[in-house]
Amino acid sequence: MACIKFSLVFLLLSVGLAQAQVRFSSKSCLDSDYTMKMIQKGPLFGLLKHEFIISKRGCIINVTHNKYIPKEWIIDVCREPVHVKVTSATGIDVAKKTAECLHKDNSRDTSDFCSQFFDLMDVMQDDGLIFAEGDRDNLNSNHGKTFCSYLLIKRYLNDSMVFSRYSEVPDIFLEKQLPALPIEKEKPILPEEEKKEEEQASSLILQTDNATTSF
Repeated sequence: MACIKFSLVFLLLSVGLAQAQVRFSSKSCLDSDYTMKMIQKGPLFGLLKHEFIISKRGCIINVTHNKYIPKEWIIDVCREPVHVKVTSATGIDVAKKTAECLHKDNSRDTSDFCSQFFDLMDVMQDDGLIFAEGDRDNLNSNHGKTFCSYLLIKRYLNDSMVFSRYSEVPDIFLEKQLPALPIEKEKPILPEEEKKEEEQASSLILQTDNATTSF
């Protein structure tokens, strides 16, 4: 009897661990509500603090970054047109996407929207993903909350992927593939061109023979 109880407990623990290790889905990421906050020591022997906050309510994600000057990005990943609201010391700015931020040659677009996008991605990577604690694939950890927000924001702002909580959610883990450049096909060699190449090769060999004979 004791053996059966032990086996049952072991089975339940195994199932629980297996479920805990499953990565959050695109749907659960979009539907989730959470707030996470991190404070890092800054300059002047740590007297100045770097503050990083994410507040998410469904489609709306607020990212606040306080490093000398506070700045906040507000992104609604379910709203068209693709845009970002930015609150800073100078007021509120709304930047709407008008072009792709990253060109095929990896050069960056310099529009206001793309500048805000790259600044936000740098903040989320350098002050969020690098320092957030916990399992990246678990929405209960600071790392998981940051990663979920990072993926949604990147798909919305960079890939123009507008989400909806009332329809199927696209896979946010897949990178957008740039269209492949056309491959130039080799031109077929025409009989006349092939004959001309043979004559040039024969002439070169003849010149070499003559030079050797003269020597």
